[in-house]
Amino acid sequence: MLPLLKRALPAAAASFMLATSPAVLAEQTQETESLNFIWIVADDLGYGDTGFNGSTEIPTPNMDRIADAGVAMTTAYVSAPVSGPSRAGFHTGRYQHRWGYEGNVGPQDPELRGTPTDIIMIQEYLKTQGYHTGLVGKFHDGKGEHFQPYNRGFDEYFGFNNGASAYWMETNRNNLLYRNDKPIDGEPEYLTDAFGREAVDFIKRNSEKPFFLEVSFNAPHAPMTAPDDYMEKFDHLGERQTLAAMISNMDDNIGRILDKLETKGIADKTMVVLFSDNGGKWQHGGTNGPLRGEKGGTFEGAIRVPFAASLPGMIPAGTRSDTMISALDLFPTTVKLAGGEIDPEWNLDGKDILPVLSGETEESPHDRLFWRYGDSWALREGEWKLVQHRREEAGLYNLAEDIGEENNLINEYPEKTRQMHQTWQEISDEVGAAAWGRFRGRTDRQMREG
Repeated sequence: MLPLLKRALPAAAASFMLATSPAVLAEQTQETESLNFIWIVADDLGYGDTGFNGSTEIPTPNMDRIADAGVAMTTAYVSAPVSGPSRAGFHTGRYQHRWGYEGNVGPQDPELRGTPTDIIMIQEYLKTQGYHTGLVGKFHDGKGEHFQPYNRGFDEYFGFNNGASAYWMETNRNNLLYRNDKPIDGEPEYLTDAFGREAVDFIKRNSEKPFFLEVSFNAPHAPMTAPDDYMEKFDHLGERQTLAAMISNMDDNIGRILDKLETKGIADKTMVVLFSDNGGKWQHGGTNGPLRGEKGGTFEGAIRVPFAASLPGMIPAGTRSDTMISALDLFPTTVKLAGGEIDPEWNLDGKDILPVLSGETEESPHDRLFWRYGDSWALREGEWKLVQHRREEAGLYNLAEDIGEENNLINEYPEKTRQMHQTWQEISDEVGAAAWGRFRGRTDRQMREG
């Protein structure tokens, strides 16, 4: 049973919650107030490096605020173990492999490498619904002019389109940092603080109209550096000191965003989602908690990410869910909450997860999830996961009993292994080959017999 609604809902959400007749729904469409949406995306944030996922070394009170105000999803995945393809997936609600986006884009073939302009992104759709759209922080799509954020549906843009950036940019020597379509002279603040500042300013200026804001921090991605006062707070953590300082600084800036929503009186009509683009990186001090592996592979530590979402009146506060979801699901869920309808021609792989987030159901909308990243790949069906990590022996794991992927059951369940590999192969063939990079033209990596 869903919680009592505290306010009017957008028409699409109201139809889900209340099963209204067409006449009543039409009346609600005229009277209801639009929701706002904020997606907060961290870069390389490990599954085990947030308080709501159990971290005790690095306090994240503001990330925890989102989970406490809504739901923490313990089984949330992204569609790739690295930044570029992961972001292409959640911006479109589709497996990015469908247009060959398997590895990160680079400077080569700038007119070709990126998400094609005929594939709609979430911000482009929301503009058609009257939303004011903004991006603060990192984009990571193609280098060509038609791939740039200001040509992909963002009304306002402050950030960079690249895999990484320096955090101190008194001079913008490489023309990475942009405001809208113009490179800026430089940025006096530590970049994470600058992104927090710009996000707060966006909310301040746009609080009286429906908006979509993506705040895409590049923390705690390399280069590993943080302000001195944050470094001092974590001098006891040794090799994890800098990472902890970067995460803590990012958390404080998330707090600035949440505070501004409250002071502007719009927290109760804003959906806030927090997640990472992929798993943490050991070399930089990241930890993925009980999960095996790290960024760049297909074990859980690369693709299962911290995820929390809040929306007063729809998502019950202080809840947790083990239901399997994907960042691909954010596209259709946002479309419906914005009062829109899913166009079948979009061929989405994501599903509407409002019933999961609201607690109406514990059943995943996905029968399976698929990954392919060169010679690493995986398929999850229910509690079972078949995984090939580079040239290691393939593994079959029951994640309900073995979240750390330690007990390989591939020899005990040969028929399950065969069926899942066949299913993975069918999906791999259907989505098509990688279009660029070292993975170009590859759709399969046969399992090695151990």
